[in-house]
Amino acid sequence: MHVLSDESIPPSEYQERIQTLRYGLQAANLAGMVSFGDCWRGANICYFTEFRPLDGVSDIANAIFFLDLDEEQPSLFVSRQCVDYATEVTSFPVYSFDEMKARLEAFAARVQTGTLGLEGASYITEDLSRRVRASIGNLTLKDTQVLAEIKAVKSENEVALIRKASALTDIAMASIRDALADGKQHTERELALIADRAMLAGGAERTGYDSMVQAGPRSAFNLARPTDRVLQPGDLVMTDIGARYRGYVADGGRGFTYGNVSPDKVAIVKAAAAAVEAGLAAARPGITASSLNATIQQALVNSGYEQFSTEARGHGTGHGTGMDPEEAQPWIGPGNETTLRENMVFTLKATITVPGVGGLRTERIVRLTATACEPLDEFPMELYW
Repeated sequence: MHVLSDESIPPSEYQERIQTLRYGLQAANLAGMVSFGDCWRGANICYFTEFRPLDGVSDIANAIFFLDLDEEQPSLFVSRQCVDYATEVTSFPVYSFDEMKARLEAFAARVQTGTLGLEGASYITEDLSRRVRASIGNLTLKDTQVLAEIKAVKSENEVALIRKASALTDIAMASIRDALADGKQHTERELALIADRAMLAGGAERTGYDSMVQAGPRSAFNLARPTDRVLQPGDLVMTDIGARYRGYVADGGRGFTYGNVSPDKVAIVKAAAAAVEAGLAAARPGITASSLNATIQQALVNSGYEQFSTEARGHGTGHGTGMDPEEAQPWIGPGNETTLRENMVFTLKATITVPGVGGLRTERIVRLTATACEPLDEFPMELYW
């Protein structure tokens, strides 16, 4: 029998989510929804069940949640190899991908005309996309953000789990700080492993994503995996580290100086932190995601680092986070006119990377309250070690 932890999402909340989605699909005039998730981006599936696809090169890495508005219960389609496991942790019927065609054809024959929503359109596999489209007859398959908008607002249970994941991420940063205090040599790879071990020892089920530690000239890479490079006094160091706890993730970016450093490196730390602070001061329910982005973007432009910051050049200065490190809504970026609402959880970030000098990403996880925003992680944003 499946035993629930006191810190698990209760079955009643999963049922409430399904009902909320029904209302959302009805309001959008959709006959149903196909929602795709995989082993790395599982939120479209895990929002309704504890099943999360396993990593692999076959169909074990994928899952589809299907909701027919006329049916009492949704369906979950998974690899034939995962049916037993998925059934154990799912409150509604589970079928193999081999059975999907017949069930979708029966749905299409009954509905005949209308539109079926598709969540996860940007990363659904070509094979599954083709199989879905071939099974829905005259129905139109349309990309939708209905689920993304619903998932963006977190329940108190979800916020508590993200807060715990954030605390474990703070512990990881503290473990790096403490390791460097011993005066010995440490490599990027070693520090990433120290952070991972600290999160796991604290109760994380795994890391939220592969931990990044980049030092010296390598910190000027926006994204890179750790290597055997030894940290040197005078380095600027970029880290991007996050814990996964009970299905929820913290996405935390911090940078720090190591030893005596030149003023230009200190200036980078201060500029990134100041940009995020500007976002924290502006974030509140009622403003649009694009407006919040403009505040952080302008702070980066004003700092003089526009040519060295992807956020300053319009990439976006934050994103939703929850069951996945990056969720579709709210994307804090240009052109997203989504209105921010109470209990949305997202990151605010500023990346500055100067070739030949170094760089960092400063990222804070926040929850919108009724009037402002509340940081869920607590580690300082200006770090000089």
